[in-house]
Amino acid sequence: MWVRVCQTRAVQCSAMSGTVVPCALCEQRDTTRLYTKFSWGIERCRRCGLIYANPRAPEETILARYSSEYFWDEYLPAVSAPGGNYDLDYQDQRHAAMLALIKRHSPRGRRLLEVGTGAGLFLKAAQRAGWDTAGLELSSEGSAFARDRLGLDVRTERAEEMSFTAGSFDVAVMFDVIEHLFDPVTVLEATRRAVTPGGIIVVSTPNYDALSRFVLGADWAVLSPLEHVYYFTEGTLGAMLRKSGWTGVGTERRFAGWGVFETMNYRYTHAPGNWRAKRYERVLRAAGGPLARMVQATGRADAILCIASNPS
Repeated sequence: MWVRVCQTRAVQCSAMSGTVVPCALCEQRDTTRLYTKFSWGIERCRRCGLIYANPRAPEETILARYSSEYFWDEYLPAVSAPGGNYDLDYQDQRHAAMLALIKRHSPRGRRLLEVGTGAGLFLKAAQRAGWDTAGLELSSEGSAFARDRLGLDVRTERAEEMSFTAGSFDVAVMFDVIEHLFDPVTVLEATRRAVTPGGIIVVSTPNYDALSRFVLGADWAVLSPLEHVYYFTEGTLGAMLRKSGWTGVGTERRFAGWGVFETMNYRYTHAPGNWRAKRYERVLRAAGGPLARMVQATGRADAILCIASNPS
């Protein structure tokens, strides 16, 4: 267990070359340790409840995870594009539920920004559905794929420093991105400036309150402080959006795009062969859809899906 002796943001924690950081929500430094994993800590702010990696590994250590090998060998297979081969009709179907949800919340919207596009497969589906699209992706491999293979306007920029003109978009989306950001408040503020007054943002992120965490325990793969810098609940994600100037924050618990596997992924564990994962799989195979719907309704699905508005 890590014994915390660093008290200021500037002090380096020499034992692991990490930095103690203040809470991004309330800016306090009063935390309690929840997990120690891969020798790094995950802590909860005692003041506001935000959970984050602390002390934080150096930025270069975290970003080193997202190499060319990761993009081609892990990321692309996970988004159904192994080896860079993709089926656009399949991708249209895969993203249809999300595009329908966006259209429901922004019926007149036509300009869409994605922050953290990855390879750009969602953005391409949005373009094919009639949206004027643009995106940001820090990975040079991902942004090049989106531009060169898919013909998309995706810029290799940090979201905090995005170059889009204020009010350029009706909708912004951020899927499984916010948990990786070093400064999520600044990114959400920059994104809000890029969205027209009255526009919306749609954010998804792993749910710290998920049933999967309770069942799979510390082996739950979301708990990965060298990959996920922040861990959100519905409450803390909503608070962060409001802190960044977004209003009308709401959550979508029964999203049509979530089936049993998306709601309770028993495979997403660092110990796939242990008794917890095996028992979880047996329960899910037996209970299936009814259990998934109950888990969604109670806010215990694997992901949070949040929609908020840019005030007029």
